[in-house]
Order: sequence, then C-alpha cells, then structure tokens
Amino acid sequence: MIVKLDEAVRLLKNHEVVAVPSETVYGLAASISSPTAIRKIFTLKGRPAVNPLIVHFSSLKEVLEYVILEPKLLCYLERMWPGPLTIVAPLKKPLDTAITAGLKTLAVRIPRHPVFLELIRQVGPLAAPSANRSGLPSATRVWHIEKDYNGLVPIVEGDPPTHGLESTILIQKEGYLEIGRLGATSVDLLREDLPIFESKTPLEAPTCPGQLFRHYSPACFLSSQLSETTEALVGFIDVEYHSPLPLYSLGSIKNPIEIAQNLYEILRLLDQDQIKEAFVDLDFPSCGLYAPIKERLSRALVKKPNPQGGIHV
Repeated sequence: MIVKLDEAVRLLKNHEVVAVPSETVYGLAASISSPTAIRKIFTLKGRPAVNPLIVHFSSLKEVLEYVILEPKLLCYLERMWPGPLTIVAPLKKPLDTAITAGLKTLAVRIPRHPVFLELIRQVGPLAAPSANRSGLPSATRVWHIEKDYNGLVPIVEGDPPTHGLESTILIQKEGYLEIGRLGATSVDLLREDLPIFESKTPLEAPTCPGQLFRHYSPACFLSSQLSETTEALVGFIDVEYHSPLPLYSLGSIKNPIEIAQNLYEILRLLDQDQIKEAFVDLDFPSCGLYAPIKERLSRALVKKPNPQGGIHV
C-alpha cells in the first residue's frame, strides 16, 4: 500500500509505523516520541530487543540535542551529512530504552533522501531500522516490503534507494572511532580524515545495529562451493562460469556500485524463484565498496547438513 507524504505524517503522529525510502535501503519508521510505535517496529520485524535502533534527524543541531560528539568528528560530519554514515555516541538526555536497547549510547544519522528528510521535519526524529523482517535481506524494492508484511505496512511514496546497502556505522570512542558496521560509505575513504580502527573485543551483545551474525540471509542455502545440489549461481555478468546453471547476476564485477544496488534484490529473487541452493561467487576485491558487499554475502552463507557427516558452508 503506497501512501503520500501527508498521509505518512498523519500515521506517524498517530503512533503508527510506515516504510520509508532512504538513500541506503527502505526503513521501517516510527516517531521516537511514541513508545507504542517503537514497540510495533520490534513486533513487526521480529527484531530482538537487544538490537538498538538508529534515530534519524533533519539537522546537526537536532542531533546535538541528543548526543555528545567530539569536536573533530563534529567538523567532519558538517561535511558528510546528510548521507549514509551513522555515528554511535553518548546519550545526552534520556530516551526510550527500547530504542537504545538499554545502552548509554545512541546511533544517529541524517539521511539524504528528500522524502525521509521531510517526514522528519514534519514529525520529529524517527527511529528506522531496515524495513525487512529480521534476518532477511534488507528491502531495496517496494515488492520486498509487500512480501515481508503481506501488504499491511504503508509504504511512503518516493524514489527507491540508490545505494542498496545500509549506512556505515562508526562508534565514537575516546580519541578514535571503531567500526560498528561496514556500509555504503567506504571506510577507506573515512580513514583519510578520521582515526578508525576495528574492534578487538569479542562481541557479547550488539553495541549498534547490524552486528547480529545471522543477518541478510534468504531462505535459499548459499554456498561458496559448487555441489551436486546447486541449482543456481550468484555472480557477475562478465565472469565465465562454464556452468549450465542459471546465473543470478549482481552486475559487472568491475562495478561495485551496481553490485551493491542489485545485492538484496538478487538474494530475494532466489527465494521468489524457489531456488533451494545457490553458489555465491566471493572471488572479488575486498577494498572500498567491495568490502561491505563481501561481508554481507559471507554472513548470508548458511551452514547445511552434509549427508556424509559434518557440514559444508
């Protein structure tokens, strides 16, 4: 069900949730001033309560009402926002613990999509995780949302996502930033201006969205190895696979922007076409935008029982 912006504003102000387009992926949005709507997000998605939400704002001034940002990072964000970059920073004032998962930090972002920004301007800050059911590939097309929720979630009219990947998440630490999630903004690019490091501490519970391991996965078994039960290939239009199996093309191996835009669509098409097992080509670069693509595909691989004993991946 597609709704106009003014109807979406009315729904959000009346404690409902809507699916909203962003430049990254579709989000399932609720006003942070409505505990009822926030809990609907978790119920609809089947989202674990330990997984915090990203709150989206329309201005940096608004962001600073809720979190504390270090001066150097603040100067950088003045250039980077709006855009597909999320920062996890210390909370400045109390907020619904369902949003923060009880943490003393908050994930914040200013989206670039004009429809999303206008919703925030009219309603106020919006919590909005990706609009897919938890564990499934994120939603980058209207039909993904309609499929997940049987057409029961209103979808705000607007141009579809352009990046096809979630925002990159950085966690503010004392004197440096830690990678929370790879995403649509290249960490290699960010490192040119910011001190960014990977976490060396084992994860006991999510400190930001996107850290649960079982994520981004279709029902179809995905494997990095061909087998007798493989029914399809997920790969690239300009790579020769010497196989009679159907190719679900992510695009050109030379074009990571195109691959990212097609990624979740292809994973969902496998299920739509009732493919039970597919080979995934992971033989591509790991730098720049390729890094989050490879990370998403690697996490989508499913362990499957092996009739000979043990498992294969």
